[in-house]
Amino acid sequence: MELPQIGKQCHKPNCKQLDFLPLQCKCLKLFCSEHFNDHVRLCEKSRYLNESELKKITEVYKCTHLNCKVTDVVPLICQKCNRHFCVKHRHIECKVGDEKTLPDERKRYAKPVQEFEIAKNAVDKQVAENLNKVKKKQKNGQLANQVQLMKIKNKATGLKTIPTTDRVYFNIQFPKCLGSKFFPVFVSKTWTVGRIIDAIASLCKIANNNNKASENKLRLFKKDTGEIITRNIADSLEVLMKTEVILDGENLIIEYVEDSCLQLDYILQ
Repeated sequence: MELPQIGKQCHKPNCKQLDFLPLQCKCLKLFCSEHFNDHVRLCEKSRYLNESELKKITEVYKCTHLNCKVTDVVPLICQKCNRHFCVKHRHIECKVGDEKTLPDERKRYAKPVQEFEIAKNAVDKQVAENLNKVKKKQKNGQLANQVQLMKIKNKATGLKTIPTTDRVYFNIQFPKCLGSKFFPVFVSKTWTVGRIIDAIASLCKIANNNNKASENKLRLFKKDTGEIITRNIADSLEVLMKTEVILDGENLIIEYVEDSCLQLDYILQ
């Protein structure tokens, strides 16, 4: 959108470009940066001077931009501050007159920063509180798990050939269709989840149809959340324990489900 009351139009015919800081020739005509150089080459009052003519010049204009040492024989006056700038710096924003509005501008820009800080502090506080709750819950859960581990160690059933150092204990809940009773077992941490499911089914005397494509499959789920411990039955128990997906002494559910099942809905009810 053009603002003719603010800028000036280029004097070259067929251009008429609106420029907020036009270049003025010594002949007092105004030009945009594209046509200014072409004009001064031909203008008698502002044409480029040779070396001997330059020596005669007594009036030169030094760019007032900070650290700029360029001088010109043609003044390029800023309409806002009435100072000369070289072609390179003539469009640099002038700060003259900003002193009056600067405090208001600072307040305007400071307000969203303050609002962001207030919101950020509130979020950080909430996150810290949630983390503390999670840590407390984990600590309590681990303590309860250790107590349970000590209780089921004396009752757990498993293969006697498993070295004591490799034994991992679980309190297994039967499938819902079989009464959901608990049965403590121990397995080897070197086994895959698939082998563990087969061993639990054998120890608990539960029908295992995992080798039949048309039947529901036995899978292991977390008792507290109903989430499957892993979708891939080839995963090693030792790896799952290192990543704390599963803990020694934990309550697990063995259940008949479709192969795509990842969550026991009845746990959440």
